[in-house]
Amino acid sequence: MKKEKRMERVRAVVLAAGEGTRMESKLSKLAHPLGSQALVKFTVDACIKSGISKIIIVVGHQAEKIKSILGEGFEYVYQRERLGTGHALKQVVPLLSDFQGELVVLPGDAPFLTPSILLQLIQYQREKKPAATVLTALLPDPCHYGRIIKNGYRQIKKIVESKDASPEELNIREINSGIYCFNTQKMLPLLPYLDRNNKGKEYYLTDVVELLNIRGFRVEAMQTKNPEVVLGVNTPEELERAWKILEREKEDFPLP
Repeated sequence: MKKEKRMERVRAVVLAAGEGTRMESKLSKLAHPLGSQALVKFTVDACIKSGISKIIIVVGHQAEKIKSILGEGFEYVYQRERLGTGHALKQVVPLLSDFQGELVVLPGDAPFLTPSILLQLIQYQREKKPAATVLTALLPDPCHYGRIIKNGYRQIKKIVESKDASPEELNIREINSGIYCFNTQKMLPLLPYLDRNNKGKEYYLTDVVELLNIRGFRVEAMQTKNPEVVLGVNTPEELERAWKILEREKEDFPLP
């Protein structure tokens, strides 16, 4: 079956509304240049190249700037109040209420995410049929990433944000990439149950994992062997790291 046909039942939501305050810049984090294009373009291009035909972009901070970078061909949803990733996805619910396929949700700052990884994630979700599949990675220094709490080899019990994690949980090296593939109709009804009882006072999309578990649904981890594909960009130091990775990739795979 052709890739385009296989991806007809897939929707992607790119979360691109945040201010990125840790970047310490007046320019939206996602508008910062990396190589020859803005940071947000990498994530969106990975979705396009994987064959996902319907891509929804959640915008907020400097929305017009993000729209001008990405252009037309996408459905834009405005997040007026930035109250977290769970709140961002709530804004998209009217566009998904009748949708029966797989929903890929991903951050706008994943410059090394590849189309092949996205396809693997979707294929995993289709074959194993959990309520959700989370792309994870092992990092030597997990720092600010959410930690994966498992109740089995692959099954995820919950995801704990680093600022809410206990010292024991902070020792876990398997991290949440922020890249998910959901069974849409199992996930959407749980969004109203998200709350802000956390240190960030935000609606965390990660809390959906625990809510699914409570209702007896499976959530599984698909761990990538290459942790670089999940690296985000939140600070000037991480942007500098991304530039170095990009330069190294150019050296390893020079243009013909």
